[in-house]
Amino acid sequence: MTATQHSHDVHQYPAHFEPPHGSTWKLLFGPGLVRGAWMAAVGFVLGMLLVLVLRAWWSWDPAWNTEVILVVGGMVFAPLGFLAGIGSFDYWLYYISGRPTRPEDHSGHGAHSWKDYFRVNTDHKVIGIQYLVTTFVFFTVGGLMAMFFRAELAQPGLQFVDSQTFNGLVSVHATLMIFLFIIPAFAGLANFAVPLMLGAPDMAFPRLNALSFWLLPIAGIMFIASFLAPGGAFGAGWTGYAPLAEGQPLGQTFFNMGVQWAGASSIMTALNFLVTIITMRAPGMTFWRMPLLVWANFTTSLLVVIATPFIAGSQFFVMFDRIMHTSFFTPEGGGYVLGYQHIFWFYSHPAVYIMMLPGFGIVSEVISSMSRKPIFGYRLMALSLLGILVLGFSVWAHHMFVAGMADWLRVPMMITTLLIAIPTGIKVFSWVATLWRGRIHLTTPMLFALGFVTMFVIGGLSGIYLGSVPIDIAASDTYFIVAHIHYVLFGGSVFTIFAGVYYWFPKMTGRMYDERLGKWHFWLTFVSFNATFFPMHYIGLRGMPRRVFDYESAFGDMNFVISIASFVLGASFIVFVYNIVTSWVRGPIADANPWRARTLEWQVSSPPPIFNFDEIPQVVGGPYEYGVPGARHAVMNPAKEAQEVHA
Repeated sequence: MTATQHSHDVHQYPAHFEPPHGSTWKLLFGPGLVRGAWMAAVGFVLGMLLVLVLRAWWSWDPAWNTEVILVVGGMVFAPLGFLAGIGSFDYWLYYISGRPTRPEDHSGHGAHSWKDYFRVNTDHKVIGIQYLVTTFVFFTVGGLMAMFFRAELAQPGLQFVDSQTFNGLVSVHATLMIFLFIIPAFAGLANFAVPLMLGAPDMAFPRLNALSFWLLPIAGIMFIASFLAPGGAFGAGWTGYAPLAEGQPLGQTFFNMGVQWAGASSIMTALNFLVTIITMRAPGMTFWRMPLLVWANFTTSLLVVIATPFIAGSQFFVMFDRIMHTSFFTPEGGGYVLGYQHIFWFYSHPAVYIMMLPGFGIVSEVISSMSRKPIFGYRLMALSLLGILVLGFSVWAHHMFVAGMADWLRVPMMITTLLIAIPTGIKVFSWVATLWRGRIHLTTPMLFALGFVTMFVIGGLSGIYLGSVPIDIAASDTYFIVAHIHYVLFGGSVFTIFAGVYYWFPKMTGRMYDERLGKWHFWLTFVSFNATFFPMHYIGLRGMPRRVFDYESAFGDMNFVISIASFVLGASFIVFVYNIVTSWVRGPIADANPWRARTLEWQVSSPPPIFNFDEIPQVVGGPYEYGVPGARHAVMNPAKEAQEVHA
């Protein structure tokens, strides 16, 4: 066998699994979606049999308990079977079985065709795109649910759905948008960009990175599948408050378990980012030379690792109350009802910053690049991220001012809530100062970044109002809260996600998007977003309650206007999808650095090489030294440049 033939065979039949005996054998037993499907079915059957055997052994009557079988068989064993079937554990199982160590052949690394995006892949760039495409699919599903319940709310009375279905639509919409879009979309952008920005060849743990992605579809399918459960989808909101959640139909269990899978994905990703950022920086890449997107993901990952186990615990406790008849939160059994809210918000207010800090990093990259100016107050910007990290754990109870908690806790939580506006205000000031007298290029990423700054300021101001105890008591559980959270999470997070997708689209695909369609997308989104959510401040303070399927006729006209604007907002996303898909297929070939940016990812080809850099870069300066004569962030081929200088 020649060396060429041997190389071809290794590429065709990687050492991660035995060479298939034929096409049918390979389809059924080789790692992939087909094997994942039948192994998921086998996993469900095994889980079901385990439940039946144990319940019969312990003489629990009846032996057949639908909810327990669904949890063990459908939500634990079936997903594990699917993950094993697609090949997530192949290499690890080979290793822990004690078989001989073998060198990594990188056969599962990189994408050579569109099919490679539908299998386990260890390339951080492929995983980043897998994240983004998957999250936008769930964004579409969640958006369609919003269209359904906004159609219901266009006029008073019941028109299209019953009350439980309405509650399910609202709950699943919010859950998908938070757990399956905003948080993982940021993880996708960071997966693609952060190793490149650090000068690293990949993430620290490539297989763990791949596994963390494949947990997401499992969580999303669980949330959506709750509509098929008897009694309908979970209807206790994305907060899943106990004891309301404990009296919900079977669909609530889908929420409890879906959060576990999404949370596990977040924790795996965060640990991977922390190790990558701390240990895999290029020579010369000190912490004070890291781009702000890397700083943002560093602090976000710390938040995730510290906070996410709390929501996992809260959902386990609710599920134990539902299935095992414990009394963690049920008052009849002596449970502490407010305990759920304390545990949940101790995670979920830091989670607001998990959904914001990566966007701060994206906006910093875009504004500096498109203004052709260094970031104003770079070190203070990085330190303010750490300040948000610390203060974020001291404000959770401002969500509970009307929940019946101890009165003495209100004022301290109000003070810390107002204090956290300081590091956030530093960022807004820094972005505005960076724009001042800059050579501003109003590209689509820049428009979304500027849109974010204005919308986030509105959301931040309403947040200051809600941080004040008297105003919060008056506005609690009204549409003022709905307006606030959407200005923060849509006007904030979603705008920055769009900015990041447009900004790194040339680097991801090697093609340029249509700038004219991009600007149409921005203006349609910006106008319709404000037309949808700004009036909610007004009707909320007038007394319109949130999370209701019917309301007073006095609010009918305003709700009709809001619903029409929301349909336009939904339609604006079609422009984005059309632009991205057509540009990816036949857009103009992109330059390596179309934005003339300084950070490392723009110093390599578009798309980047399979291991990012042909030579290890040497970092010699800061990442934003625009307009500084002779300034360089990195030397891409130090040995070659040294030879040229010596010659």
